[in-house]
Amino acid sequence: MYFIIVVRMWFVAAVCILLEVGALPSRRAGFTCNDPALSYPHTGDTFSISLVAAITVIVPYLVLWAVETTLQREDEYLKKSKLLTSAKTAAFIYRDYIYGSVFNLTILEVVKCVVGSPRPTFFDLCQPDKASTCNDSEYVSNYRCTSTKYSRYLQIDSSRSFPSAHASLSIYCGLFLAWYLQRRAFSWHNRSVLLVPLLQILCIVYAAVCSLSRLSDHRHHWWDVLVGGAMGALSVLYTVLVLCKNFSQPAVVSTSDISSSDGNNHQSVRRLLSSDAHVVVP
Repeated sequence: MYFIIVVRMWFVAAVCILLEVGALPSRRAGFTCNDPALSYPHTGDTFSISLVAAITVIVPYLVLWAVETTLQREDEYLKKSKLLTSAKTAAFIYRDYIYGSVFNLTILEVVKCVVGSPRPTFFDLCQPDKASTCNDSEYVSNYRCTSTKYSRYLQIDSSRSFPSAHASLSIYCGLFLAWYLQRRAFSWHNRSVLLVPLLQILCIVYAAVCSLSRLSDHRHHWWDVLVGGAMGALSVLYTVLVLCKNFSQPAVVSTSDISSSDGNNHQSVRRLLSSDAHVVVP
């Protein structure tokens, strides 16, 4: 069952990559001649798509593993390694997180290719052949990019402004981790009360700064960022409530939770732990 799900996820991810690089056909919307909203120079990205992808994929698992390791209770009867047990627990949550991110990315790519909206840097990246011959505010629907300054990928990407993938992915990642930390914070009885809020602030700041940088870099219009952020937030709701069941995953039984004062209870605990039994944390 899990193998089929993984294969499907890889297939969807491959289709998204093909759409992103222009290997599959997509729609290109027209432009208005001399439109000042599309005339900004291309100055690059504060957060590159490679950096956002790396943060979205790598950082959450490291955070999940670190938190689950910290929350793992020491128990003399547990034979499994603490790091291994916490790694497996984190992997189950991470699996659902990745599934939600692929779901989010798929919708983003489909909408981008269907809408085909030009970016604020459209004229600089594409240099459409009709831009020099059109008059006043004439609408041009058929054109060809003639830029020799930028790569073919950037020319294709110049017509994929709506919605913002950076905003969607960063908000998805940041809100997911903030929500996860909040749900797991009830077990941090002996930790600093400021640690969880500090980590949550870092998550929210990353999501906000990455999203707003798309405006300061003139890579998106404000409505691109707004809709992309909304899609990321809705994807978080779907992931944490439907896929992760609000993080009510099972936990390994610990003898510290079982009060025993006689030998029979003591032996029962040993047999229970030796059979790798699990219970659900209320």
